[in-house]
Amino acid sequence: MSAPPATADILLRGGTVITVDPARRVIADGAVAIAADRILAVGPRADIEAAYTARQVIDTTHHAILPGLIDGHAHAGHGLVKTLHGGDSAAWSEACRVIYTTASTPEFWHAEARLAALERLMFGVTTGVSLLGGGDSILRTDDLAHGIAHCRGVTEIGIRDIVAVGPTRPPHPRVYASWEGGVRHEYPVSFERQLETIEALIETCHGRGRIGVATLMPVYAEAEHDPVAVALIARQGRLVRDLGRKHGLIFHQDGHHSGSLDMADRMFGLLGPDATMSHSTDLTDADIEAAARHGASIVHNPSAIASVRGYCPVPRLLDRGVNVMLGSDGTAPDRSTDMFRHMFQCMRLHQRQHRDERLMPPGKLLEMVTIDAARGLNIAHEVGSLEAGKKADIITVDLRKPHLYPLNMPVWRVVCFANGQDVDTVIVDGRILMRARAVAHVDTNEILDAAQAETGLMLDRAGLRAALAEPPTLWGKARH
Repeated sequence: MSAPPATADILLRGGTVITVDPARRVIADGAVAIAADRILAVGPRADIEAAYTARQVIDTTHHAILPGLIDGHAHAGHGLVKTLHGGDSAAWSEACRVIYTTASTPEFWHAEARLAALERLMFGVTTGVSLLGGGDSILRTDDLAHGIAHCRGVTEIGIRDIVAVGPTRPPHPRVYASWEGGVRHEYPVSFERQLETIEALIETCHGRGRIGVATLMPVYAEAEHDPVAVALIARQGRLVRDLGRKHGLIFHQDGHHSGSLDMADRMFGLLGPDATMSHSTDLTDADIEAAARHGASIVHNPSAIASVRGYCPVPRLLDRGVNVMLGSDGTAPDRSTDMFRHMFQCMRLHQRQHRDERLMPPGKLLEMVTIDAARGLNIAHEVGSLEAGKKADIITVDLRKPHLYPLNMPVWRVVCFANGQDVDTVIVDGRILMRARAVAHVDTNEILDAAQAETGLMLDRAGLRAALAEPPTLWGKARH
């Protein structure tokens, strides 16, 4: 007599399961069983249904079932400053400096975190890296309240978030401001105070729920600094790296290019298997060898302005054995966190660069937003593929749409034809956060309205209302 079926909490059945497991199985008419926060089993529907009953059964016929997507590089704060200055990168960067040092409040960071996390959730992104600021390495690390507000906002939405925090560039102190009672109060912030704020955020938020913290240092180019500055940067880098290692955190940098990876290794000792280095355009031979030698991961952002100004040699990095993941660099100034869009952009970017349509096949692209990204973030033992024992971070893509038919070659369909709006169901830690594109546990209209209101307050504090005017060069010409 056969054993009676075991009980699962959730059973997804009837869809095409794209596992991204070690065998890279694609299972037509498959099923996934979930108990609590873990995957119990993945396999053909008939086998799983014979082995398990479930308290909740979700019919995923005409859906693809995938691991939750991972965004390896984005910016907290950017969600409320989309399109500022209409394509003027220098003005945009200066606006970020003003906003992230003197015109943002904890309420701003909370509203932006909820908006950005909701966007990610509805695009099927279940894990993302979020730098607490941006522009030219301007992070809100003067006071713990801002980071806590960000973490609280993401927690309300329920996805996983790795908050990257670090110091600003020298010279220090840097002027920050708070707005108690609507009155601006300026104060100088030293490197030491920033380091204290970073450690306080780690101790307060890291490992709490689905929140993690990463440490960060600005990227430096060798020709820009004299020996005294290099010695100061090296000292600061060691302190940040030691702090991260003390707490078992990954390390992140934003904006590598043209020899800076080699410099980070040779002069500062920043590379390692826990390091994720973003953008990484126009790399030298020494850069590539340094990444390969230390097992560092590269975060490629194919839709970013950095990929217009330079080229990240992804095929060469992969051939050298370097782990490469994708990032959105979102959500601003002009791009979203739709990882389907970035997968396709990645494919075309490298095919065009090398005049070779065989480059960057869909399976590799999907790996770069699932298992490869999980590997780079040191969480591949928990997420990134659909395997028994891993966390139940799962999405389904509704294929019953004209642009996704006919239903053949499902990996190609998902990567080349789907977009974030096709995501139907999102499960994180075994909890259904979105079903049939409805997010029931939060008030989406309230989140949108709060984001709009906080943006207006920020623009008034920063004096940037005019920066949202449509530029007169928007129409009629090839260049603005």
